[in-house]
Amino acid sequence: VRQVVSVVAYAWAGLGASFGPALLFTLFWRRTTANGLIAGMVVGAATVVAWRGLEGGVFGLYELLPAFLAACLAIWVVSLVESADPASERAFDRSVSAAG
Repeated sequence: VRQVVSVVAYAWAGLGASFGPALLFTLFWRRTTANGLIAGMVVGAATVVAWRGLEGGVFGLYELLPAFLAACLAIWVVSLVESADPASERAFDRSVSAAG
């Protein structure tokens, strides 16, 4: 039973670290770019896999937390480096103003 719980937690860490930051940045930051989202998903998934292989000290921490933070950082950095599409920023502003 313990091994099943461990595998399920590992799978949820991968999903949460890959798609969680992408979803949040898409909803709440107008400068988010497609390449930033792709970078965040790749970095999040890779961090979960890498963190799982490390042991001891701070590496005993559940892999979702560092992977989520690394994915957020990747999305932020890539989206800032890349020039934002003015049309998608306007569409974001329209959707936010229409929501309330």
